[in-house]
Amino acid sequence: MFVRCCMQILYSFKYENCFASKLINDFKIRIKIVEQEFRDKYIYETLSLYSESEDILKKTIDYLENYKHSEDVTIVEKGANFVTLNVVAKSCPLVEVMKKKLMNSDSKIKLERIDYSGNLFWELNVSNYNKIRHIDDTLREIYDIKDSNIKTFNGRRISIKSEYILKEAFERGYFDVPKKIGLKELSSTLDIPPTTLDLLLRRQLRQVIQQTIK
Repeated sequence: MFVRCCMQILYSFKYENCFASKLINDFKIRIKIVEQEFRDKYIYETLSLYSESEDILKKTIDYLENYKHSEDVTIVEKGANFVTLNVVAKSCPLVEVMKKKLMNSDSKIKLERIDYSGNLFWELNVSNYNKIRHIDDTLREIYDIKDSNIKTFNGRRISIKSEYILKEAFERGYFDVPKKIGLKELSSTLDIPPTTLDLLLRRQLRQVIQQTIK
């Protein structure tokens, strides 16, 4: 029996017209994608937004509520430095291009994360590498995306928890020279014992390096 193999791709790029990228660049907030589903030309998302300014969070909510492609914005939970929202919006035209080019019901598309520079990281399952190259060429030509990058997942993927720890350590300056934050302070911030945190960072750095140089 013939079995179709799929490649798992991490495809990243910058698209200035993406509302999430605009939020990060204009309001300097952090966005975590909790849940996401593409259905009937709409995107259904649960997003957690973080900012040190309560006023910035309010402006962000106002922006989303008045965004031209938003159909519904509902506050699920709100605190001094964060807000979790359910957002229904018209599907991004870039997603429609990716779906059309893949043309396979088994091909999955997921916006995995958005980094602090507004770069979008997509997970795609493709039957061959040429498809993702074709998608990249099309998006660069039609939508003028920037800084596109294509990687395959090699071996075991880093866990969400480990990725969060690495990102926090990186963003807080643990890997800077000289360090902006030490192991003891970082462990207190993340509520992880120093010895455990040091071990986690070493293990995950090794895994990231292995995936990069393979």
